[in-house]
Amino acid sequence: MKFKVILCFILLTLIESKSQDYGRHLELSLLFYECQRSGPLPKTNRIYWRHDSMVDAGADVGVDLTGGYYDAGDNIKFNFPQASSLTLLAWSGVDFADGYKKAGQYEILLDTVKWGTDYFIKCHTGKNELYVQVGNGSNDHGDWVPPEYMQYEYPSYKIDEKSPGSDVAAETAAALAAAYLLFKDNDSAYAETCLKHAIEIYDFADTYREIYHNSVKEAQGYYSSFNGYNDELAWGAAWLLRATGEEKYKEKYSAIADIQYSEWDRYKFTGCTGPISWDDKRPGAYILIALVTGEEKRMKDAYTYCDAILKKGYTPGGLWYDPELSMWGSNRYAANAASMVGMFASMLPETDPKRKEYIEFVQKQINYMLGDNPAKVNFVVGAEESSPKAVHHRGASGTYGAEDSCIPSFNVFTLYGALAGGPGSDDSYKDSRSNFQMNEVALDYNAAFTMCLAELLHFGLGEKDGELNFDRAWPQRSMVPDISIEMDNMGFKLSTGSNMICSSWCVSWKSDYDFGNIYHGTVVLNEKPNYIVCSDRDTGYLDGQGGIQYASYNIFGDFTPPTEFEVMCDGFHVGRPAQYKPENGHKYKVVAPGGPENTTPLFENGNCWPSHIC
Repeated sequence: MKFKVILCFILLTLIESKSQDYGRHLELSLLFYECQRSGPLPKTNRIYWRHDSMVDAGADVGVDLTGGYYDAGDNIKFNFPQASSLTLLAWSGVDFADGYKKAGQYEILLDTVKWGTDYFIKCHTGKNELYVQVGNGSNDHGDWVPPEYMQYEYPSYKIDEKSPGSDVAAETAAALAAAYLLFKDNDSAYAETCLKHAIEIYDFADTYREIYHNSVKEAQGYYSSFNGYNDELAWGAAWLLRATGEEKYKEKYSAIADIQYSEWDRYKFTGCTGPISWDDKRPGAYILIALVTGEEKRMKDAYTYCDAILKKGYTPGGLWYDPELSMWGSNRYAANAASMVGMFASMLPETDPKRKEYIEFVQKQINYMLGDNPAKVNFVVGAEESSPKAVHHRGASGTYGAEDSCIPSFNVFTLYGALAGGPGSDDSYKDSRSNFQMNEVALDYNAAFTMCLAELLHFGLGEKDGELNFDRAWPQRSMVPDISIEMDNMGFKLSTGSNMICSSWCVSWKSDYDFGNIYHGTVVLNEKPNYIVCSDRDTGYLDGQGGIQYASYNIFGDFTPPTEFEVMCDGFHVGRPAQYKPENGHKYKVVAPGGPENTTPLFENGNCWPSHIC
């Protein structure tokens, strides 16, 4: 078969780049996926506030389903949007490897994709059996806890011959086929494993046809397949065509794409003018089949689609906006639309005037998201001072209980790289954890956005910031642990400085005095001479600015307080019930009254905070 791929690896001089740092934002965007990891975390984990979670996933069915990614700000693994996201990430790495390499992020991309595909391979437990979800929406959404502290059940759900799901299976096959192309020159053995599973899973999807949410009822209301499964079957066929070169996959694609639908049929394959999404793969299929075959008909379909996208509506500030979709995650859909237009632009010769027009569209959309908007907000968390501080995310919030009543209103931890949902149709934006439409985050929000950044770097746009040292996930190295403590016969006061924020805390000490009842704290240990008192709902977090938290008691007579304490920053969660997990925190020796000179990290190296950066 003939593969016609026209790629231009020259600097684009026709567009004046603004001072947007696409390389740095690409780095941040990939960090978001590390924030979303499930299972036992690797030693290379760069997100200091994330720890092992859901380490027994699949135990309810006797299968190892650890790994993969949590979907959004909740603690559920939905494989349908996860597979869609990884397909786009892998695709961007295949065709824009140079963009990732310019940003110093190519190896990080490989690791990001592999974390997900390793999980998908685990999920494929039989020829016609595929696990597609871990976690139950009702269980999860009824509580607000970080994943490390989940105590509710997270059941596993599968599809098989009796209860099939062509859409999720074909999308999983697409992700694994794209991963084959990504890894074939880096890890050929792993690539072949991905391809083997992709072929088998696609055959399952094609043979036993059904919409997956009819088989997995628990997916309904979260990720129902509104668009049916034909788009995923065509999409998966296109990926296997590119991966294998086998003509049969071209025939499978054509059998879906070229069928004569009635004009009103919602599942009509051609004529889509919306963005690619976790539900609708038609736009991606248009572009991919044009890239693989180079056939005139397929190229024409791709041109028609891209032109239709550019003619769609925009907010007054210039963000691409689909009134049927964009009210929930407008940045996500604008990035989705731009990603396919940019991918097609990369296939066109420099002499094609459409190429310049398409690239300008991609750059304008991304620049909007990075701060060139009426609200002057950089929608990438952790990128700038203007970036959102309260995106909807359990782990990053550092809070517990109902999200609408949690204190503080901003997230204690930085959800590095997450793309916030985005503005309304009038460019207005509200940074609030309870504002789901504007401030939710998800795997699919970042996928096409990451692709767009790689595209722009591939086109020679943007500047490398020269500081790609991966410290963005950590407190700055210059930060000094700063804990202060005062104790008398009435209670103790605790505070932190130097921006040392603790979403929870514990204080332990030894004393021969009987402290009796201790108030305004969660008592973990009260057995003379050993005492441990932690934060509770009323005391809350340590703000890093000297704000005082306390516990009280009443000791009569002469009292000589201890001079040495151990303070644990995090590692404790006030839930239902409270959980004490020192392995999730960072301990310090504090000599009263504390302060930087009297605060010592209890780590092997002892001179960095936290220990991970030592």
